[in-house]
Amino acid sequence: MPKVEGTYTHSLSKGVACELCVRAISSLLDSFEGTDIFIASDGDESILFGCESRGFSISGKVAIKEDEVDATVELPILAFAFKGLIKAAMDKHIPKHLEQD
Repeated sequence: MPKVEGTYTHSLSKGVACELCVRAISSLLDSFEGTDIFIASDGDESILFGCESRGFSISGKVAIKEDEVDATVELPILAFAFKGLIKAAMDKHIPKHLEQD
C-alpha cells in the first residue's frame, strides 16, 4: 500500500496536540469528501482514522511526540496517483490546527 507521510512540529502538551490533531484529521477527511469516517484517539499518544472516499478506503495514524506529530495516510494501490494531493492536504490542515492554540 502506498503511504503518504508528514512530520509537523508543535510546542504544545501532548494532550492538547492530540486534541488539535483530531480536529485536523476531521477537517482533512472532510476535504476528501469522506464517508464512514472514524477517528479514534487514546488522548495523548496516537490517533487512528479512516474513511471511504470516491470508492477508495483510506486509513492512517498520527503519532503524538513531545514536539512533533508524525502522520501517515495509507492508500490502496489504485489511489497512488492521489499521493501528491493528499500530501498537500496534510500540509495544509495539520500545521494550521497545531498553530491555533
